Amino acid sequence: MSCVTNPLQFGRLALIGLTSVLLLACAALPEAPYKLYPGPVQPDSDIAIVRLGNAGAAKFDGRLATQGDWTEVLLLPGEHLIEWQTEFGVSVLVEPSGFAMGGNEAKVMLLAGHVYTLRADRTTGPGYRMFFWIRDETTQQVVAGEAKP
Repeated sequence: MSCVTNPLQFGRLALIGLTSVLLLACAALPEAPYKLYPGPVQPDSDIAIVRLGNAGAAKFDGRLATQGDWTEVLLLPGEHLIEWQTEFGVSVLVEPSGFAMGGNEAKVMLLAGHVYTLRADRTTGPGYRMFFWIRDETTQQVVAGEAKP
């Protein structure tokens, strides 16, 4: 059995261990943002940024982005088909599985320099309703879907 007695050697081993832990931690973080246009990265003023918000998954013109992998999607300005869904935890008295899944889709005109967020919420109790909307954070307006009152 060997023992580290040299303080310099101990410091090197500690640095190697710390570096390994940091690399593993960084590898587990979601990559953000997800660039969904060809060519070089454009400045924020020339693109639209869509945050996944509380959507579990979303498709942008058929390309999937999930919360576990991405937090934001970068798109060129223009009309895009956005589909998003969320799973809600609900009472087993309302849904026997304890979960309710819902979603929406919308063709949305995204503007350069604007930031959008995909949103979802629900009411509670029997006869609950689900709401799905896209909010333009730049103008504070709902641009698609219906926000929860």
